[in-house]
Amino acid sequence: MKKTILKFSAAAIAILGFSAMQVLAPAGISGKITPVDGAESVWAIKDADSVKAMVSTEGAFQLEVKPGTYKLVVSAKAPYQNTEVKDVVVTADNTTDVGEIKLAK
Repeated sequence: MKKTILKFSAAAIAILGFSAMQVLAPAGISGKITPVDGAESVWAIKDADSVKAMVSTEGAFQLEVKPGTYKLVVSAKAPYQNTEVKDVVVTADNTTDVGEIKLAK
C-alpha cells in the first residue's frame, strides 16, 4: 500500500512539475509599415508603460506586451509624419496583427 501511495505521489508531483514548466506564448503586436524605409521604430503605449521595437528592412515590426489596450506610435523618418493607431487590443497568449500602417508625407 505504501509503495502504491508513493508511486501515485511521484506521478502527481511529476505532472504538476511539467505543468508548471509549460511555457505560455507571449502576447504581442505585429504589423508592417509602408513605405518600408519610412519609419525607424514603433512604440506601444499603455498608461505609463511603453515598449519600443525597431522596424525591419522589410517594414515589419513585432512587440512583446502584456494583455491590454494600447496606442501605437510610429516614429517616422522625414519626409513622412509620425502616425498613431489607437485602441489596439491584445489578449493573453495572442499576437494582434494590426496589418499595414501607411505613412503620410
